[in-house]
Amino acid sequence: MKTEEKKKKKEKKIPLGRTLYCNFLMLSKIAQKTPQYIVFMVIVGLVGGAANSVSTIFTYMLFNALDEPHVTFGKMASYVALILGVNLLIQLFYAWYYEYYQTVTDKKLQHRMHEELFRHALGMDLACYDDPQFYNDYVWAMDESKGRAVQVLDDTARMIRYLITISTLITLMMRVDILVGSILFVGAAVQAALWEVGNRLNLKKNERIKPLHRKNTYVNRVYHLADYAKELRVSRAGENLEKIYQESVNGIVEAEVWNGKRQYGLDLLTTVLDMAAQYVPVLLMLFKLYDGTAQLGAFVASINIIWNLNWSMYDLARNLIRMPENARYVEKYLKFMSYKPTIVSGKIEPESLETIELKNVTFSYNPVEPKENEEKAESEKESGEKPQEPPEEAKNSLEDVSLTIRRGEKVAIVGYNGAGKTTLTKLLMRLYDPTEGEILYNGRNLKDYDIPGLRAKIGTVFQDYKIFAATVAENVLGREVHEEDRDAVTDALTKATFADRLSDMEKGLDTPLTKEFSEDGVNLSGGEAQKVAIARIFARPYELIVMDEPSSALDPAAEYELNHTILAYAKDKTVIFISHRLSTTRMADRILMFADGRLIEEGSHEELMRMNGKYAEMFRLQAEKYRESA
Repeated sequence: MKTEEKKKKKEKKIPLGRTLYCNFLMLSKIAQKTPQYIVFMVIVGLVGGAANSVSTIFTYMLFNALDEPHVTFGKMASYVALILGVNLLIQLFYAWYYEYYQTVTDKKLQHRMHEELFRHALGMDLACYDDPQFYNDYVWAMDESKGRAVQVLDDTARMIRYLITISTLITLMMRVDILVGSILFVGAAVQAALWEVGNRLNLKKNERIKPLHRKNTYVNRVYHLADYAKELRVSRAGENLEKIYQESVNGIVEAEVWNGKRQYGLDLLTTVLDMAAQYVPVLLMLFKLYDGTAQLGAFVASINIIWNLNWSMYDLARNLIRMPENARYVEKYLKFMSYKPTIVSGKIEPESLETIELKNVTFSYNPVEPKENEEKAESEKESGEKPQEPPEEAKNSLEDVSLTIRRGEKVAIVGYNGAGKTTLTKLLMRLYDPTEGEILYNGRNLKDYDIPGLRAKIGTVFQDYKIFAATVAENVLGREVHEEDRDAVTDALTKATFADRLSDMEKGLDTPLTKEFSEDGVNLSGGEAQKVAIARIFARPYELIVMDEPSSALDPAAEYELNHTILAYAKDKTVIFISHRLSTTRMADRILMFADGRLIEEGSHEELMRMNGKYAEMFRLQAEKYRESA
């Protein structure tokens, strides 16, 4: 058996203490977000327990009264009226709670919990998205947080309800017949054990299905997003997606069949035991009535007690069994919420930029730890599996890079795809930290600075920029737009050469982008969307501007115009152009040529052309293509 599977088995066996702790923590979380919800949960439990108990007690009293020799109709009617009055009040309370209060409060709880999850997600290291297991836990936390919180709350209310009901009914039942009470207890205990087995099977099924559902959802998302519409129509990518979808559906069906066969047997056995626990006591009481050892009133009352007690104990057992299941989900939520990022903000507020320096910087997205390889080999040896070939050492995206960029410099970083250019941007923004070496801002390690303050100094246009389902102005500013912001947004869009397109928009800055939420929304072309993304750097007073493939979606004329606009705007600022298209490089003060994660050449355009190295070769190839195109 694989170590991973062993680990999963250990995770499934949650001790009682841990189960209670997880459920208690979720109740504490609910109390923080919606304190009144906890209060009403206790009230609902108390009212529910009282309702079940009072109904049984009144029935018992009513039929006992029938055995009295001089009972009057008025006395009997008063019992009935009392039962009706109490039940009416209880139903009115339930109607208010379930139809109004719980519905509204559930939405508030969901909003507050998801708001906390969103904020926590923003603090996660970007590297977490590279870890499938962590990402699974993240998705699980988002999907299950509110539902599990309400489930824990409802189960707790039900437990209060059934504990009150059972304690009352048992007291009455022991006055009627001890044997019947014992049969009910044994039946509930056996059913509880069967429920535990069924819950474990369901958990195994869910663990198998969860990653398959992710694939299923991904394919669905690809087919309904406009971003993929063109690619799906002009390529055969749909065939592969359909294969992924079919495989995920087959896996889900297989898991459901595997679980269904086992659940069928369990359900059959549970049903037989459930019927036995209900009808055997009835037969016993019927025999006593026939034998003359029980009166009709006591018989009817005891039957009512038997049905209610059996149902209450059965439901209590089911709630108790569900507690470990809730705890397993809560653990994933708590695990996600307890995650501490490794990219930790410093305390120093960054001053004006003078220099950015990389000293012997090496970085790998997926470093291979020798200890992990040793543990994997050991587990394969223990399990008798055929040892797999050791994985190749993770390739460094950057390898021993040292360079300095000074205030006001215009630097072009060039190289073929995969040379490590974009990685450098992520390191400067502290989305990742170097695996080795350090990055200095004005001679001080980047890690010493306050991250929000640092990112307020560095404006970046990412190669894979995103346009949000928001207005043009909100897409530029990245926040709510106030009246005093509008001139600055318009100016930023003008500098990004988007003014002509903006003037064609009926709603101007208030035009919704994408049709996600509005039929009047506008879907921009690739070049137009890129200009909106570029406008973001003009809208704020950044000191260092990093342009990662800033004109990849533009034609050469638009690219030339935009580059000159950027340089005119940023004449006193530090600018880093990252590109594999070399039309930008001639305007740079200095060019850094990267290959395989290493800085291999450095100098001006003229210097590098005289050097006749990799840069000169790349420039001539691109120039030849431009001439052929012309």
